[in-house]
Amino acid sequence: MPIASDRRHSDKGREMADIFFSWDEVMSAVAGKWLLPGTGAGVSCVLDDSRSVRAGALFVAIVGELADGHNYIAAAARAGAAAVCVQRQPSEEDLAVLRDCGCGCILVADGLIAFQELALAHRRRFPGLFMLGVTGSCGKTSTKEICAAVLEQRWPGQVLKTLGNTNNHFGVPRNLLRLTSTTAAAVIEMGTNHPGEIARLTTLAEPNCGLVCHIGAAHLEAFGDLCGVAEEKGDLLAGLTANGTAIVPADAEGLEVLRRHAGQRRVLTFGPEADADLRCQYLGRCGDGYGVVLTRRDTGESQRVVWPLGGEHQAKNAAAAVLVGLTVGLDLKTAAAGLRQSELPGERMARRDIGGVHWVNDAYNANPDSLAASLAWFAEISREAQKRILVLGDMLELGASSERAHREALRLARRMFPNDRIITVGPRFAQAAAGMDITSYPDVAAASGLPADLKPGTWVYLKGSNSIGLAKLMPA
Repeated sequence: MPIASDRRHSDKGREMADIFFSWDEVMSAVAGKWLLPGTGAGVSCVLDDSRSVRAGALFVAIVGELADGHNYIAAAARAGAAAVCVQRQPSEEDLAVLRDCGCGCILVADGLIAFQELALAHRRRFPGLFMLGVTGSCGKTSTKEICAAVLEQRWPGQVLKTLGNTNNHFGVPRNLLRLTSTTAAAVIEMGTNHPGEIARLTTLAEPNCGLVCHIGAAHLEAFGDLCGVAEEKGDLLAGLTANGTAIVPADAEGLEVLRRHAGQRRVLTFGPEADADLRCQYLGRCGDGYGVVLTRRDTGESQRVVWPLGGEHQAKNAAAAVLVGLTVGLDLKTAAAGLRQSELPGERMARRDIGGVHWVNDAYNANPDSLAASLAWFAEISREAQKRILVLGDMLELGASSERAHREALRLARRMFPNDRIITVGPRFAQAAAGMDITSYPDVAAASGLPADLKPGTWVYLKGSNSIGLAKLMPA
């Protein structure tokens, strides 16, 4: 019988749980055939990164956009892999290494699908698990982190969450393979940039609760318009278990689309609207944190909480997470208490003071909605600033609306910050800035001398799509 061990290993900063698949279970999941037989009882873990391979692992060679796992099967064998999984015949040189190392070799039709099917097989070992799927045009990672903090109030130390923003067809199975016998709840983030991806990720995770945190103008090159975005995100709700719960914004674009996808499942709403099932009222700065009042529509009960994250958009994320907590049986006070433990990873509203200059790095991702929300938050926290500089990087994958979106974003920024310096990085914003009192650079390299003249007391705000690389402008 397969077992799930509670032992954990730290490998290159990634936590992974030891799992076990017998050879029969491996072959059943991947529908493959042996090129070289495996030895022993089976495999101790399943990996798609050869750098993480350890003794007893199954290394699945996946053909990606930037790398081909087949180039690393020999390295995986030398690192102690029990077997490798490939979608094409290995070279004679690689086969010789596999034989010498006693490493099995399994041929499958598609390495990525094999990896995903192994993850699904492992997920099905935990039928009683509370599985929350989180998607949205922006705010997914923040909301995932907040939800996990709330669920910790219900299951302390037993909540698994997506590492970082590993939310795609590679990342979701990696996170599912981290489930252990001690996991009571999991929060799995799901991203998409092409139609059909959310449906596939939902099939793998089999969630019993689905949260759509926002519908906005992101990846319009693929989805066309907001209705297309709602259709894609709605696939999460359509794939919930029959008795699942759908949690959606009360003011969502395409709300009826989301309700249609949810079908007969329970639908709960959140937001500042009076008719939301959980209403949030943002109070702004309150002492060392930011105040939010949460009110249940069904009972009228209210709870005020001061937590570390500011901005109207984070107040909505707080309401969504607390609504998840209510779904698993927490009372309003206890669920709201989890908000105080919320932390955001990476380059999301990260604040650093360097030489007296206040840097605000929110340059992990950008679209018109996230930019507007982040600008409002920056205006709030920096209102006493002696000097402010806004550095805005191009927003990508906006399709036909790109030119208009960049122009409207600059107009919004200028209205909100009429006397402050605005700098853009990237050709899209440069085109939109024509005729405006705005400094534009084609790329980060051209703007690299920017920090040289900054004086103490200055606030610098960085916002743009991750690939623009605005974080490189910050001093080391």
